Amino acid sequence: MCPKTPHGDCPPQETACHIIPSIAGKRVLITGCASGIGKATAEVFAAHGVHLVICDIQDDVGQSVASRISSDNSDCKVTYIHIDVSSRAECIAGVEAGVRFLGGLDSLIHAAGHIHQDVVENIGEDELSRMLDVNIKGAVFMSQAVFPYLKTRGGTIINFGSDIAAEPLPLLAHYAASKGAVQSFTRSIAREWGEYGIRANAVLPAVWTPMIEDYRRGLQAESVPGHDHYMNDRVCLGEKFGDVEADLVPVIAFLVSDASRWITGQLVPVNGGLSLVR
Repeated sequence: MCPKTPHGDCPPQETACHIIPSIAGKRVLITGCASGIGKATAEVFAAHGVHLVICDIQDDVGQSVASRISSDNSDCKVTYIHIDVSSRAECIAGVEAGVRFLGGLDSLIHAAGHIHQDVVENIGEDELSRMLDVNIKGAVFMSQAVFPYLKTRGGTIINFGSDIAAEPLPLLAHYAASKGAVQSFTRSIAREWGEYGIRANAVLPAVWTPMIEDYRRGLQAESVPGHDHYMNDRVCLGEKFGDVEADLVPVIAFLVSDASRWITGQLVPVNGGLSLVR
């Protein structure tokens, strides 16, 4: 699907349903499923026969998402589990419960994330801690939690980085730092855990999500045209942002699928060419 946004229509294209590689029967745990990338990935994956544990800290929303996905896809096992990814204990307990429900695990998609805007000189200790707790500690703790279950038979870990780590935007220095750390960590575990058949990659998306909406709402009104100009100048394919289901989820599915069995330790930009222009 490719709905209209305030930033223009997406070009005509196939929906995700037509271009997803074979992932039926995979057992996948996804964090950050209350909205955005995590939610869209869970919805499309379930439609393609994937068994899911979806996780978030917004329990009412997460349980509603799980119930709807389950009712729409009766052949798939789907459940919701509360996991605060900033807590190592919750990650371990939540993954254990998820693996018990699924009967094993093939992939972790760690889509939970946090964004906040401020000038560098005003970033406080609490906000910096929150940024690092969710974005980098969450990636570390979730990877540690799934490792024992992937170690014996291999599997995939997908984290989410950002082009902002290489070319920061105003007010996002702490976000850029956290995503740079996620990217380095992902490459490190790809190196260390490759001997177990575990593949780890970081996707760098430029797609329209509630997080992007929050960022733009936080800009001063006079700064929004500047952000539009920045994206228009740098996205080679002509749109400011891609669509989650049509443009991003098929790439995530490819990285989960056996078709990508020889791909690991990569930073995979799904950004319309944004990172080509510096």
